[in-house]
Amino acid sequence: MEKLFDFHFHLLFKHYIGVDLQRGELDLNEDLKTTGVANLLNDVLGGPFDSQSSPGKVKNSALALGVTGILSVEHAFANRILQVAGVDLSGVLPLKFSIFEQTRRSQVSYYQEFKNQVDFHLKQEAELKERYGIRFLKREDWTGKTPQEIETGLAANGTKWLAFSMEGGHNLSDVPIRKGALSRNPEVQLREIQDRTDIDFISLNLCHLSYIPEQPLGGFAQGLNKMSQLAFHSEDFMPKLGLGLTELGKKVITQALTHAAKPILLDVKHMSLYTRLDFYQYREKLLVQYPAAERLPIISSHTGFTFTTVADYLERKQFRSSHSVVAGVPISLVEPENRKIGRTNDLINRGLFANPWTINLFDEEIVEIMQSGGMMGISLDQRILGASNPAVDSARDRYYEGEFVARAEWERMFRDGKLPGEERAEPRKSLTPSKQERHVMLLCLHLVHAARVGYANLNWVEGTSPWNHLCIGSDFDGLINPINGCEDVTQLGRLRGQLMVYLPQADKYLLPNPEVKALRYNPNGTVNRAFLEQVIQDFLFGNGQRFMIRYLCNWHTVL
Repeated sequence: MEKLFDFHFHLLFKHYIGVDLQRGELDLNEDLKTTGVANLLNDVLGGPFDSQSSPGKVKNSALALGVTGILSVEHAFANRILQVAGVDLSGVLPLKFSIFEQTRRSQVSYYQEFKNQVDFHLKQEAELKERYGIRFLKREDWTGKTPQEIETGLAANGTKWLAFSMEGGHNLSDVPIRKGALSRNPEVQLREIQDRTDIDFISLNLCHLSYIPEQPLGGFAQGLNKMSQLAFHSEDFMPKLGLGLTELGKKVITQALTHAAKPILLDVKHMSLYTRLDFYQYREKLLVQYPAAERLPIISSHTGFTFTTVADYLERKQFRSSHSVVAGVPISLVEPENRKIGRTNDLINRGLFANPWTINLFDEEIVEIMQSGGMMGISLDQRILGASNPAVDSARDRYYEGEFVARAEWERMFRDGKLPGEERAEPRKSLTPSKQERHVMLLCLHLVHAARVGYANLNWVEGTSPWNHLCIGSDFDGLINPINGCEDVTQLGRLRGQLMVYLPQADKYLLPNPEVKALRYNPNGTVNRAFLEQVIQDFLFGNGQRFMIRYLCNWHTVL
């Protein structure tokens, strides 16, 4: 029977923030569903509001293992919801506006709201197990078991096992939102979470999608494009302040990686580029002081790739920038060059392009994560993979939509070409998919690119390869625009057949690094089918299964 792993999705987030407009609270067996005008708006925005990974959908899917994220609603999301041309349309959405209002009115702290969501998940634990066959993972429940025993246990009775992640360090802020007070010891809240016996977390994103003035931990990357901000609008989605990790951020990282019993991995998704580079350097210094933490890998749970190196991006100025002042704060807008990575057989929409925003990983980072023994979950958000305009996506200007970058980061990196530590960036030494399947081809191009970068930059011992570090990281129910043909978790099983067809085409047509091949080939030039089937199986499930066994062994076992 098909089994799937998803490194990042949200099981109950939409049940927590959603309502049935007629009856109120959602039953676990119901999906959040837009109707009428809301359904039309949902379609225009790419389908972010309807349920994609509810308990019912997970039950009816091939998902066997995964990681579900918990996050407090940020002030930026509560600030202004669905106002179009000055008209407030938010009332048509099936949302529990009391949650958004208490955040907007500063009536709660992010940490209290985070704990409320933890309690919500734990209260549903018995029903999730009985009705849906879903159980939550805790390391202490598997103490003393061998990897083989864990693998057998995870496969028993058709149970769907999920670990928890914490999406955003803002969840650790224990002061009222936007009241002027500062959260001074977020590492204390993190230690309290790690010490809990009723829940266990595999990872933490230091940053999320907005500026948190009461607790800055590090720079974040802009994630919401213009279309997304029709639904949720705030200037706080615009990075303006900071340069890399703050001292508070370093305290949180240290606490996460050095907890003796339950260390938490750092997920670099949502960090700004400069902050990610700063983190890689800080981690190296930390490992000197805490050698035991070297077993803890780096992850990016739901990501895409820029298809270039940091060195090329900065040295060759593959962008243009402009500057202005908003509310007295200097801001910088960086417009990266569009980067063509492949093609389809659609005569109108032929070209395929990457999303070059710096929220996505650069080649050096792919290598960094692979070297650490880490994992990259490839997002199934069409925007992250590179889709932009559904009608004429190939008709692109030289530059992609601009992203905002904190002025200090722009001056250091984009103007002066300097990385954390003051180093100066050095320059680097047949069948095609139909229009309907262009998103799957983008997914395949991402997989092939990561494998090529891994082969080109690292030595691999027998039985290992760059393919071991890739998995699905759908971000379902994270207000995303899912790729065509995989609108929710029940449709993930379609990927196997599509990957069999389009991975070889991606290896043939991917433009970067054409001299390196990601797949293996027979003497007659045909694709080695056994290798192709193996890497697909590993991407869909095997890599995730091995990674979760390492987690349950508290990272002491390398498989």
